[in-house]
Amino acid sequence: MAAELFSSEVEALLPKQTTPYITDLETLALGKRHGLATATYINPRDPARVERKCDFIFLQGSPPLEPVGTLMPNVYRDEDGTWCTILVRQFRPNYQGDTIEFPAGFIERNAGETAEGAAVREMEEETTKTGTVLATSPNLTAEPVPVGARLVGVLLHAVDKTGDEAGKQRLDKGEFAVEYKVPLLNLEGRLDDFEMAGIVIDPRVWTFAMGIRCALMLELHEAAKGVDVDTP
Repeated sequence: MAAELFSSEVEALLPKQTTPYITDLETLALGKRHGLATATYINPRDPARVERKCDFIFLQGSPPLEPVGTLMPNVYRDEDGTWCTILVRQFRPNYQGDTIEFPAGFIERNAGETAEGAAVREMEEETTKTGTVLATSPNLTAEPVPVGARLVGVLLHAVDKTGDEAGKQRLDKGEFAVEYKVPLLNLEGRLDDFEMAGIVIDPRVWTFAMGIRCALMLELHEAAKGVDVDTP
């Protein structure tokens, strides 16, 4: 049966639009910004068309197919010439403690802001750095966490702010973010240190660290010679 369900013939028949497979949406609760809903759906790969249910969190007033926020993996070269990444540590009440994350935040769609513009703004707000865009991701999901919101990743080349902004963050009242400069080659070990200190690690930061490990292990720098990529 599994071979039949996931055969190329079945996959080819799947419609591009999956909305008809959601048969009902029920709002269970509303908070300040978020809501909790239950979707009743049929898996488009299920020939028996068995109805299933899935609880998920959504952002109120946000179009479900547009990215609502951005997160910023980044590279930063310090005064010694060492390539680093900039991380932030913040208290997250849903984890009952601190987390280590990339700078991130909402895209101000009402102001006509782009994901790239939001990335630079959030970097300037949460850290003492500004940045230039190196790459932008496709639309990303929050899966497997059941949140009905899409994100965009924007890779930044972070640099120190200058002038009156030098060394300053621009956080909202009551918001606190501790900035860390971590050498890329030490990132995996530093994440282990954070965990030992009881700090929860954002999975995207860990994935970034694993990408660095793979690049080193497989000597991808040598293999990529001649490949056209944007570099800071």
